[in-house]
Order: sequence, then structure tokens, then C-alpha cells
Amino acid sequence: MEIKELRVGNITIPRNVLMAPLAGYTCYHFKMLCGELGAGLCYTEMVNCNALKYKDEAMEKLLFTTSYEKIKAVQLVGADPRIMEKMARSEYLSEFDIIDINMGCPVPNVFKSGQGSALMGDLKRASSIIKGCKKSGKVISVKTRIGIKEDTMIAGEFAKMCEDTGADMITVHGQSRNMIYYGTPYYNQIEQAKSVVKIPVIANGGIFSVEEAEKMMNITGVDGIMIKLF
Repeated sequence: MEIKELRVGNITIPRNVLMAPLAGYTCYHFKMLCGELGAGLCYTEMVNCNALKYKDEAMEKLLFTTSYEKIKAVQLVGADPRIMEKMARSEYLSEFDIIDINMGCPVPNVFKSGQGSALMGDLKRASSIIKGCKKSGKVISVKTRIGIKEDTMIAGEFAKMCEDTGADMITVHGQSRNMIYYGTPYYNQIEQAKSVVKIPVIANGGIFSVEEAEKMMNITGVDGIMIKLF
């Protein structure tokens, strides 16, 4: 695949290979290591806005960063637009350049609380969350999936909503929430998302080798890929 710069809002990411947020793994030192190995951008672990609102120490630790991290990106998860906006505009995130909104996590306790991939079933709430976070003045990205179930895949519709609401980039995981992390990605859904928006689209899911990365890029025409190590 072609390694190239990626323009997202007013930020230029040096390489279009991104590292996926991984709960329990993407601490500061892990992110720095991935950057040295070639990742163009690494996000924090998923930060729960409700916990951050109540000054949860574990959440605060996830936000550790230094000047060595050239582009600072944080991933937030939440279901309440008001809390998401408040945390996005708070001092907690003052050092971060990019806020990624998690609308793709399939984990049961996240889904049942209306967060993560559950937001694909509530476009109005998802739109309100993006609008609220956009008021922070930061670059906003959204990580999502192709749908909750395979019979209700809405990657294109959801991508267009994200762009129209103010997102600067979207990452589409090519599996439904119901598939969790298993099965062949729906390349056609990622391609559809790419075809209906002008903002950068990143593909995620089922990419564990150079060959799979090239296949994803060639079939879908996306601007870059996001990988996880397992």
C-alpha cells in the first residue's frame, strides 16, 4: 500500500497507518513505541466520560502525555451529549489535538449502557454527541462499525451523518457489532462509506498483514488503515 500523509482538519498526520486504541495496552509508552515503529497516529485507551466527570483516577492516568508525542489524540466514550461536550471542552483534554468518539465498541457492558456501537441505533443522539464535542474547537474523528447486525448495515448513512455533523475523519470497522471481532470484513460497506463523504475514511478490522492492508486499500479506496496487534 502507498504510505502517505493524511490531512485531517487542520492537522497533517505523517503516515496513513494508524494504531487502534486498545484497552489495557495503549498506554503512553506503548504509543511511543508504535510511533517509533511507523504508526502515523496513536490514540489513548478508551476514556469513559462519565468516570472522568467524577475525577476517576484510573481515567485521568490514561490521559498522560508529554511533548514527545507530537500529535496527541484521545478516544472518548459516552452516551450523554452534555457530558461528552463538557469533558471535550474541559481542562482534562486541553493538551490534546484530536478527539476520537467511540461509536464502535461491541463489548456488552458498553453496548448495554447506550455507548459505543449502540449509538449506531440512535443517529440523533450520535449526531448530538459529535456536535457537542466539535464545540471544543479540536479536530474530531469518529470510530464506528458497519452496523449493529448484518441485516441492518448502515455504514454509508452513518458516515454521511458524521460528516454533516462536523466530523473531520471517520474510521469504519468492517464488522458489525454482532460479529464482535470475528469474520470477514464487509469491504462493500467500507467502500460505500468512502463513496458518500469527502472527509478521510480509515478502514479497520481484519487487517493483520501487509497483504490484507493492500487488499483493503485496493477494494475500498479508503485513505488509510487502522490496525490492532491481535
